Amino acid sequence: MIWVDGRVVADSALSVSVLDRSFEHGLGLFETLRTWGGRPLLLDRHLNRLRRSADELGIPLNDSTLPDAEAIAQLLEAGEVEGDVLLRMTLSGGLSATADSTLWVRSSPLPPPLSANERGATLDLDSWRIDKSDPLLRHKSLNYWRRRIAQETARARGFDETVGTDQDLRFWEGSRTNLFAVLNGEILTPTLAGPIVPGIMRGLMIVLASSLPLPLKEVNGLDLKQIQGASELFLTNSVRGLIPVFQAGGRTWEQPGPVVTELNRLWTEWRMEEEHRPNANGG
Repeated sequence: MIWVDGRVVADSALSVSVLDRSFEHGLGLFETLRTWGGRPLLLDRHLNRLRRSADELGIPLNDSTLPDAEAIAQLLEAGEVEGDVLLRMTLSGGLSATADSTLWVRSSPLPPPLSANERGATLDLDSWRIDKSDPLLRHKSLNYWRRRIAQETARARGFDETVGTDQDLRFWEGSRTNLFAVLNGEILTPTLAGPIVPGIMRGLMIVLASSLPLPLKEVNGLDLKQIQGASELFLTNSVRGLIPVFQAGGRTWEQPGPVVTELNRLWTEWRMEEEHRPNANGG
């Protein structure tokens, strides 16, 4: 089942014109999130990012086609879904830059953890080279092949995730995650001015980290020395939450560390409050 045009229909009922620009060069956008306690707690944040990307990339988007928490509830009820699920929202490129895009939402089972290793994720620092001037790096574009190939290459090499490196050998983000390091009493994360997606969980963790005694700084990427010298590394992702890193750049860490532990506690508290708030929609 999918939600489209304000109603829930069978997958086969979706109709996208062959003239849609998605079929020309992969124009279009997507957002992936999940429910927590049966509710899409981060939905509003994902919708705001979708709006921003659509505006910057010239993808037509009509607000009346966007889902709300009630739409998600209808989708899950129609599919007789039990427990939490992954939600994918897709926006086609439209017939032009100003009209006739199609937006739909589907649900699927939650994916397995990023790493089967309970000690944390392993990072490949050598398989993904990025061009800082590429504007698509800042958006969840349907033209996602570079990220997918990078992630599949890392998996084939025995890693859970890969981190993009620019021509100056600075590390920016994972193929599907944002990157944080705890170093010299500070929490560091690459700046949004760089070639990264403004991750929804990244933004929330920055807010939660404001209550910690450690300052958080957005920096111009991280170099290998900073990664290897960090007392903790962790990743963020809207579906998987906060992911401690066990191994990267020849270094291993005991997990979870104190910062990851405290952020997880704050994240759990935030989530529980949102789950019990009437009409919670992640705003």
